[in-house]
Amino acid sequence: MISNIEQIKAAADIVSIIQQHVKLKKSGPDMEGLCPFHTEKTPSFKVSPSKGIYKCFGCGKSGDAVQFLIEHNNFNYIQAIKFIAEQYNIPIEEETKTYEVPQPRLEKLQPDTIKFFEQRGISNNTLLRFGITECVEWMPKANKEIRAICFNYFKDEAIVNIKFRAKDKDFKLAKNAELIFYNLDAIKDETSCVIVEGEIDCLSLHEAGIYNAVSVPNGAGIGQQQLKYLDNCWQFFEDKERIIIFTDNDDPGKNLKEEIARRLGKDRCFVVEYPEGCKDANDILLKHGKLMLQSIIEQAKRWPIDGLTSVDDVFNTVVDYYTNGYPPGAECGIGEFDDYLRFGDGLMTIVTGSPNSGKSEFLDYITTSLARRHNWKFCVCSFENPTAIHVAKIMEKFIRKSFDFRKDINHRMGKEEFEEAIYLTDMYFSFINIAQVDISITGLLSKLTEVVKKTGVKGIVIDPWNYIEHKIPTGYTETQYISEAISLIREFAVKTSTHVFIVAHPKKLMKDPGTKQYPVATMYDIAGSAHFFNKTDNGISVHRDFTSTQVDVHIQKVRFHFHGKIGNTSFNFDTFTRQYNQI
Repeated sequence: MISNIEQIKAAADIVSIIQQHVKLKKSGPDMEGLCPFHTEKTPSFKVSPSKGIYKCFGCGKSGDAVQFLIEHNNFNYIQAIKFIAEQYNIPIEEETKTYEVPQPRLEKLQPDTIKFFEQRGISNNTLLRFGITECVEWMPKANKEIRAICFNYFKDEAIVNIKFRAKDKDFKLAKNAELIFYNLDAIKDETSCVIVEGEIDCLSLHEAGIYNAVSVPNGAGIGQQQLKYLDNCWQFFEDKERIIIFTDNDDPGKNLKEEIARRLGKDRCFVVEYPEGCKDANDILLKHGKLMLQSIIEQAKRWPIDGLTSVDDVFNTVVDYYTNGYPPGAECGIGEFDDYLRFGDGLMTIVTGSPNSGKSEFLDYITTSLARRHNWKFCVCSFENPTAIHVAKIMEKFIRKSFDFRKDINHRMGKEEFEEAIYLTDMYFSFINIAQVDISITGLLSKLTEVVKKTGVKGIVIDPWNYIEHKIPTGYTETQYISEAISLIREFAVKTSTHVFIVAHPKKLMKDPGTKQYPVATMYDIAGSAHFFNKTDNGISVHRDFTSTQVDVHIQKVRFHFHGKIGNTSFNFDTFTRQYNQI
């Protein structure tokens, strides 16, 4: 992982970089030229040297030097960073992690093991080529030491991990070793590669003469995909022009395919079509032979083009909706609230509320519930809470006890609960350092795109909206700017299959003269524009009754009926434990 990205970005002269592709001329304090992203005769493409950004007032494209290279040169984020580093002779600094290197297990394969592979169409020459060995190892399912096949994981020709496989699909990986793709060295210096779901599938492709295949180390799994192995070796895929995703033809395999493509970039990913009755590459080898495997790879289809969808592209999805119903969304597991709102991929939820009603507090309740229940990982951009304080607040929601001192010791988390809470927070939450990133809309989305790619987060929190550095272009009204900004965020959510939560404060609300209470804030009360209501997918308003501990949560917009309904539900906020309890 590159550790000096911010240094590289700071060195970029946006005018110098863009002038390599666009003829610019002076226009007041800025530069202007014909937009490279659409056809025009009158210049509407502006570059601001002082702000380090560009903006086209014709097509709406905007961003910094990195974003320009991504858009214009079809780079991904890391390629753009490396391009800038080369331009300014800045050495790339890589972060390193310490892993345990397993002791090589070099016992030769027994005849019955060789026969096991032969029955799966794998020759002894292939076993020798991949350095597959055998050993006696304690295995979890057997709960004793037994003979196991050793799939040795090499990186730069050195063993970094071992996958042990015994009878009855008894698997385990070496303890504390680096998690990488199997056969990783085979894709070095290749412009294309194939990703499969198991080591035997990788061997099957090798049998068919396809040598640039790698396998994920731990299958597809169920639920949210973490892909630690991709975090550890994403740079091996940076130079790939063609990535064929050949995961198993079942629901977990399809989910894994989607997540890998999301992380590596769908624009260079290809998919395969399975013969009827086949579920993986080894199945195809056994039933149809090597030539069929070769043909399937050769005929892999490009990932569907963004912006162009045919009925055929969504046919299986439509059939699934008809057969099984619409996707219900992820519920939080917090009582009646689930009846009103659940959360899906590629959507945006705006949270507002009257002053001091606990908008952020309730959002922490939502995010920790989604993390615990569905393994969602979150990246939080919190402007009002220092990271350490926000971590403490999230810990409270995980353990359902107060972080700080209380008169009654039972209201405060104990030492073991503290350790559990900080472990869960570290597992599921990361935080943007707002002092080290560009906090404009384009800057944040650029950073968040990088975070999704490298860590696979599923949820984004921006809290609050008004702390973003809103750079309203000359000639834009605030309403026009907000409309475009929200559209950019929703586009980001769709492209990355994340769910974006935004806390947005309302304009000044007047208390009722009689009750001295604030009215319930609506989406239309958010300062700046009615687009907060019009363009969001879901809208929540949190309202507190200051004469009691009651907090009412009003669900004011739900775009898809299968994700919930408009209405409200009430909670009691326990000030001793700082927890919400359904009334």
